Amino acid sequence: MPKKKSRSAPLGLVFLGVLLISAAIFFIYTTWIQLHGKPSYVNKPISEQEELKFDYVFKTQTDGILGIDISHYQGKINWDEIELTIKDRPIEFFIFRATMGDDQDELFEEYWKALDTMNIRRGAYHYYRPNQNSTLQAENFIKNVSLKPGDFRPILDIERHSTIQSKDRLREGIQNWLNLVEAHFGVKPIIYTGDTYNLEVLNGQGFEDYPLWVANYNPIREPKSDFWIIWQFTEKGRVKGIKEPIDLNVLRGGPKTLESLLID
Repeated sequence: MPKKKSRSAPLGLVFLGVLLISAAIFFIYTTWIQLHGKPSYVNKPISEQEELKFDYVFKTQTDGILGIDISHYQGKINWDEIELTIKDRPIEFFIFRATMGDDQDELFEEYWKALDTMNIRRGAYHYYRPNQNSTLQAENFIKNVSLKPGDFRPILDIERHSTIQSKDRLREGIQNWLNLVEAHFGVKPIIYTGDTYNLEVLNGQGFEDYPLWVANYNPIREPKSDFWIIWQFTEKGRVKGIKEPIDLNVLRGGPKTLESLLID
């Protein structure tokens, strides 16, 4: 039997549809740029983009204080040669990973003691493993970290979803860790998390009283989360004395906000 000819949309209508969709996308994009502005480092080559991001963040965060955070992934540090400035901006605080789950960071004690004789603020954080017992994780941090006046409050790093429990149960575990650590140190911990993770898991769930430190490496004007205090804006920072790339953070609010995050 002769095959029937299949019916298809005329080529002109297809072209018109594509044209209308493209125009709509362009209109939405240009409208967003007009409302929010476009960071100067967008669409630059990656290396140049990272180079410009530091300048951009401090241009927009005029009272920003620079800090770095590291773990054993940065390896041995040459503390005699380390530079405490980046592009003439002083590095005013170091945050070290102390524990993760029921483990300890193998270089934490070395890093921590190195700052005993340096005039710079320091802090310690726990990397939360969502599939492990929250009480044991809190006890691990408490056992391995000793904080004194002038140090940062204890910090909880939560950025992973659980594969064995619901979000509600995960949030209960996070709250349990925070409660136990607060009871021991006498201060509310700081929460570190990803910008998107905060909006999806923590925001509006009773964690608003904890100082918020968010990570967002995208070309944005500032994090999407409200009421953040510290923004980790890149993981590709470099300083003399540390061979591996480091995370760079800006603390907004100036010295007064910095002091509010320290143990009295």
